[in-house]
Amino acid sequence: MSTMRRTDPESLRRHLPEAAWPPVQDWLREHGVPVHVVKPRRSKLGDYWMPREGRPPRITVNNDLNPYAFLVTLVHEFAHHTTWLSAERAEAHGAEWRSEYQRTMRPFLSPAVLPSDVQFALENHLRRAPASSCTDRSLMRTLLRHETEPVLVLERLPERALFHFNGAIYVKGPRMRKRYKCRCLNNHRIYIMDPLLEVLVHDPAVVGAAS
Repeated sequence: MSTMRRTDPESLRRHLPEAAWPPVQDWLREHGVPVHVVKPRRSKLGDYWMPREGRPPRITVNNDLNPYAFLVTLVHEFAHHTTWLSAERAEAHGAEWRSEYQRTMRPFLSPAVLPSDVQFALENHLRRAPASSCTDRSLMRTLLRHETEPVLVLERLPERALFHFNGAIYVKGPRMRKRYKCRCLNNHRIYIMDPLLEVLVHDPAVVGAAS
């Protein structure tokens, strides 16, 4: 089995808001958990691997996140480690983790680190501290505003528009409470899809015959 690489501080620093680096560096010095910046994964923005069977803990964060989304994801994973230290059997996103998440994020809630819209959205997010920042659509919409290049998400398309996602073509259907009912033209199945799913337009015209 290959040996896990150590944290590359400069690589990590480049992905963060500049003023966020000192408290991140302090955390890493205190806990010594390797953090790895990795290729994007559709299923998650980051993860935490707790110590197990002699293997050390580690954290990974996707490399395509903007600095503010990267910071939120990183602190989310930091909180998993400090929760594990204090309560190994705590629920993954239970009360202990929520408390640690709020505490660990506190040093970053500053105008020196975050733009005002991100700070406001993040403070609201922390009051609820859901299991994933991805499930807090208000926070995700705010973070998307700070992408270097505009990101097209499903909710911005008109109904019946065609779009590409994950190698297939879909037709956007009606909203079903919080998600959209979409038909895949490759296999003719119906999928319930998140409004903030990143998509590519197949044809900007409204296609009436595709439903």
